[in-house]
Amino acid sequence: MKFIFLAVFIISTFILLFLREPFFDEAHAWMVSKSFGFFELLKAEKYEGHLFIWHTILMPIAKNNLFYPYSMYIINWIFCIIALIIFWNKAPFNLVEKTLITFSYPFFWYFSIVARCYSIGILFLFLILSFWRERLKRPYLISTLLILLANTSAMALIGAFVLGLIFLFDLIKEKDNKKIFYSLLILSAGAIVVFCQLFGAKHPDISIMTKEHIFFYKFMIYFFLFDFKNNFSIFYILDKITAFAILLLYFISVFYFKNKRVIFFLISTVLLMLFIFIFKYPGTWWHYLFFYIYFIASIWLFRIENNDENKFKKPFNFLFYFIALSFCITTLFFPAAFNSEVYNSKTKTISKIIKEKELFKKDDKIYALDLFSQTSTGILPYFNDIQFYNIFGNKKYGFEEYQNYVTPKTQKEKIESLINSLDKNKNNIGISDRKLYPFYEGKDGFIILSPLYVNQNPYFIIYKIYKGLK
Repeated sequence: MKFIFLAVFIISTFILLFLREPFFDEAHAWMVSKSFGFFELLKAEKYEGHLFIWHTILMPIAKNNLFYPYSMYIINWIFCIIALIIFWNKAPFNLVEKTLITFSYPFFWYFSIVARCYSIGILFLFLILSFWRERLKRPYLISTLLILLANTSAMALIGAFVLGLIFLFDLIKEKDNKKIFYSLLILSAGAIVVFCQLFGAKHPDISIMTKEHIFFYKFMIYFFLFDFKNNFSIFYILDKITAFAILLLYFISVFYFKNKRVIFFLISTVLLMLFIFIFKYPGTWWHYLFFYIYFIASIWLFRIENNDENKFKKPFNFLFYFIALSFCITTLFFPAAFNSEVYNSKTKTISKIIKEKELFKKDDKIYALDLFSQTSTGILPYFNDIQFYNIFGNKKYGFEEYQNYVTPKTQKEKIESLINSLDKNKNNIGISDRKLYPFYEGKDGFIILSPLYVNQNPYFIIYKIYKGLK
């Protein structure tokens, strides 16, 4: 039976790869891989908040402009399929549980289809869990897999850190000095690489909202994913019930997991994710899917070492089945229900319109007026022969752009930077996915944004930028 379910998943998701346009985070990863060399990439990752493995994998195809976005889609899809093959062959779940997890919307609609850094992290996580019983016999393998997991994404780094602590604790108890020394050597090397990439990392979203606002806003997003305001649809009702079941399941888990390592893993991953979301980066719904991933990992860890019955087993299993089933129901109605830039992206369509109508010319100076937003970033991989600039006059995807992006500037400073960067010998053209004011005043001058072309569906505006002096 498992081959049938896996075959259905593989065929379905492979078809779906070709039915969507890449959203701006996928384009962003492609452009990062294309724009930097390997050592430059390690320095750039602190602005990304992710780590180098996914960008490094994309480098050869991005630098050679090979079949964007489908080459990237297929590489990510392969990682997800391998992860699920390991899951089906090694995870201590029954057929129903494996089927529900596989066809839950995190795997079906995100990890398998959206080409990000997360599927490769799940692959390394599942590999670690599949070898977990042998961790003391194969410590160098586990150490290597842990540093690979840590270098895929910030979300995966959390699991790698907690599992690494548990692994080291068990290894030290064995008192095998040779294994301890070489395992520590491998893990320390990985930790140094992570530290070099993320030291000094910050995200501008934190400066926009208060910590209290971020906490409650993101808490509500995670537990009330389909909160359609006044739309009391079946999804709204199901989501509210599921949210309550998730909270109850976490509470019961503390009593059901009669294993200190598992409880430590579950609580630590939850607290570390909350810490990141509150104090470092507010995240979005795909980051919050790692609560689900780490809960599955917690059950996996528990079942490896514990087969004892306890009074919390039935309520735990009931809630777990209900949540997994709820996520499967979401899978069936996902395209109709889920309103997200991931699946509403029209970056390929916008690029095609621009090319057909010749809205950009090689001699123009092109500005991405919405910085790292959806339209300006999403179209970049389709324009290999045109250089883009940001509103500070920096070339897109360079260190100066990142530094200006994360450094707070006043509106007048931004306008002044744009005024000073305009080229008097070229047409200065800007693109945005929102309507901008026609007149902006700087310290010593002003700019006028005159719409050259407005497209309604998908919505974007091409502006002619004029410079004036006071």
